[in-house]
Amino acid sequence: MGCKSKKYLHIHDWNYWWGYYRCGQDWEPFHAAEFSLSEGEAGEAPFFHFDFHNLPALHQTIRDGEFVEPDNPDHPHFLEQARRLRSGEQDWFVGALYYPLFSLEMHFCNASVRSGVPLTQLLSPSVPPYYGVIFLREERPLTPEVLTHWVETLSQPLFGQPFSCTLAQVPSWQEAMEQFENEMRLMR
Repeated sequence: MGCKSKKYLHIHDWNYWWGYYRCGQDWEPFHAAEFSLSEGEAGEAPFFHFDFHNLPALHQTIRDGEFVEPDNPDHPHFLEQARRLRSGEQDWFVGALYYPLFSLEMHFCNASVRSGVPLTQLLSPSVPPYYGVIFLREERPLTPEVLTHWVETLSQPLFGQPFSCTLAQVPSWQEAMEQFENEMRLMR
């Protein structure tokens, strides 16, 4: 029996923690969360970055014409994915993947000249994405517990391997409140 590997979930956005701890008045529940996964608890060995959005966030996104704008050729496909999510035909879908920028290094540029490969046949190296936007069939606010549940649920279909997920570097209520008060002072 194999042992599942472990990933650490890091939320670096203070707005998330201010909402979680209800530092301000009239804070809406958080329906979207930006976070990263790493191999180490301190954030070493980055693994992947995500934006997760639940159903209320998806509804708002569509209502506001954001993410995939109405004049985008992908808009009908996005709406179809959203319909399938809302109807329960699927539990999640990938809204976007982001890849590292490829910058040509001198040795790569000249390798084709030495090898006799025409420039029109020179292909950039394939690299995996580093960031994904995922829409979830989830009504609840994206609390740390809900996020870790979804990361573990999606580990096999997205990465081909099951893994456990632990929240790392959680600020205390006091730390979050101090950051919030400092930010409010700066905005005055």
